[in-house]
Amino acid sequence: MFNKRKLLQNIVELYYEQVEQMENNYDIDNKQATKIQSYYRMYVLHKSYKKNQNATITIQKYCRAYLARQLVKQRLSECKNKRNIIYLSHQAQTIQRYFRGYIYRKYVHDFYLRKKQLEQMNIKNQNFLQELRQKAEQEREEEKIRHEQAAKQEFMKLATNLHHLTSTKSQPGIYKPPFAKDNPKAFDIEVETQLKIAFQTNVQWKSQKRSGSAQRAVTSQGFRIRPQSQKLK
Repeated sequence: MFNKRKLLQNIVELYYEQVEQMENNYDIDNKQATKIQSYYRMYVLHKSYKKNQNATITIQKYCRAYLARQLVKQRLSECKNKRNIIYLSHQAQTIQRYFRGYIYRKYVHDFYLRKKQLEQMNIKNQNFLQELRQKAEQEREEEKIRHEQAAKQEFMKLATNLHHLTSTKSQPGIYKPPFAKDNPKAFDIEVETQLKIAFQTNVQWKSQKRSGSAQRAVTSQGFRIRPQSQKLK
């Protein structure tokens, strides 16, 4: 019985001691509990924040990927549309070019009419060229004739006073050598004949009276030689 009372008393004393100790350590325990609660709340909030952050990053990642795919599709669509516009524009220009060519060939510039006009123009050009050639040939002939006439006049002018070089009955002239096969020619006529023609053209023959010293100057034909413009030296 004694032991029970003593044990109960000891238990009560121990209880009061613990209560007193608990009251004395209340502030410390309260601080420690508060600190533990703050760390736990911080852990819970940090975990929730990290979870929300990861979810936000995932959402942003998928959103950016979606926007990038949409932008790539838009760029590809624009590039494709641009290529299609270029291709269709080229095809449209080709169709327009062929259509304009067909219209011009059929209604504006008829191919066969144009061909006929070109043939007629070619014929006219050939005729014109022929006329030009004939005109040039005629001018060359006229120029040749003028040169020949000038040369003949010059030759006749030079041959006027060379009648003494012609042949006589007793003595052959220098332009008619006795042993030559061909006599020299000028303008397809023998030079001696040209000299005679020049002499006859530029010298006037008149009959003279047969009296005194004048009769001695009469030639064998009975004529005296006198130039038209000047006396023979």
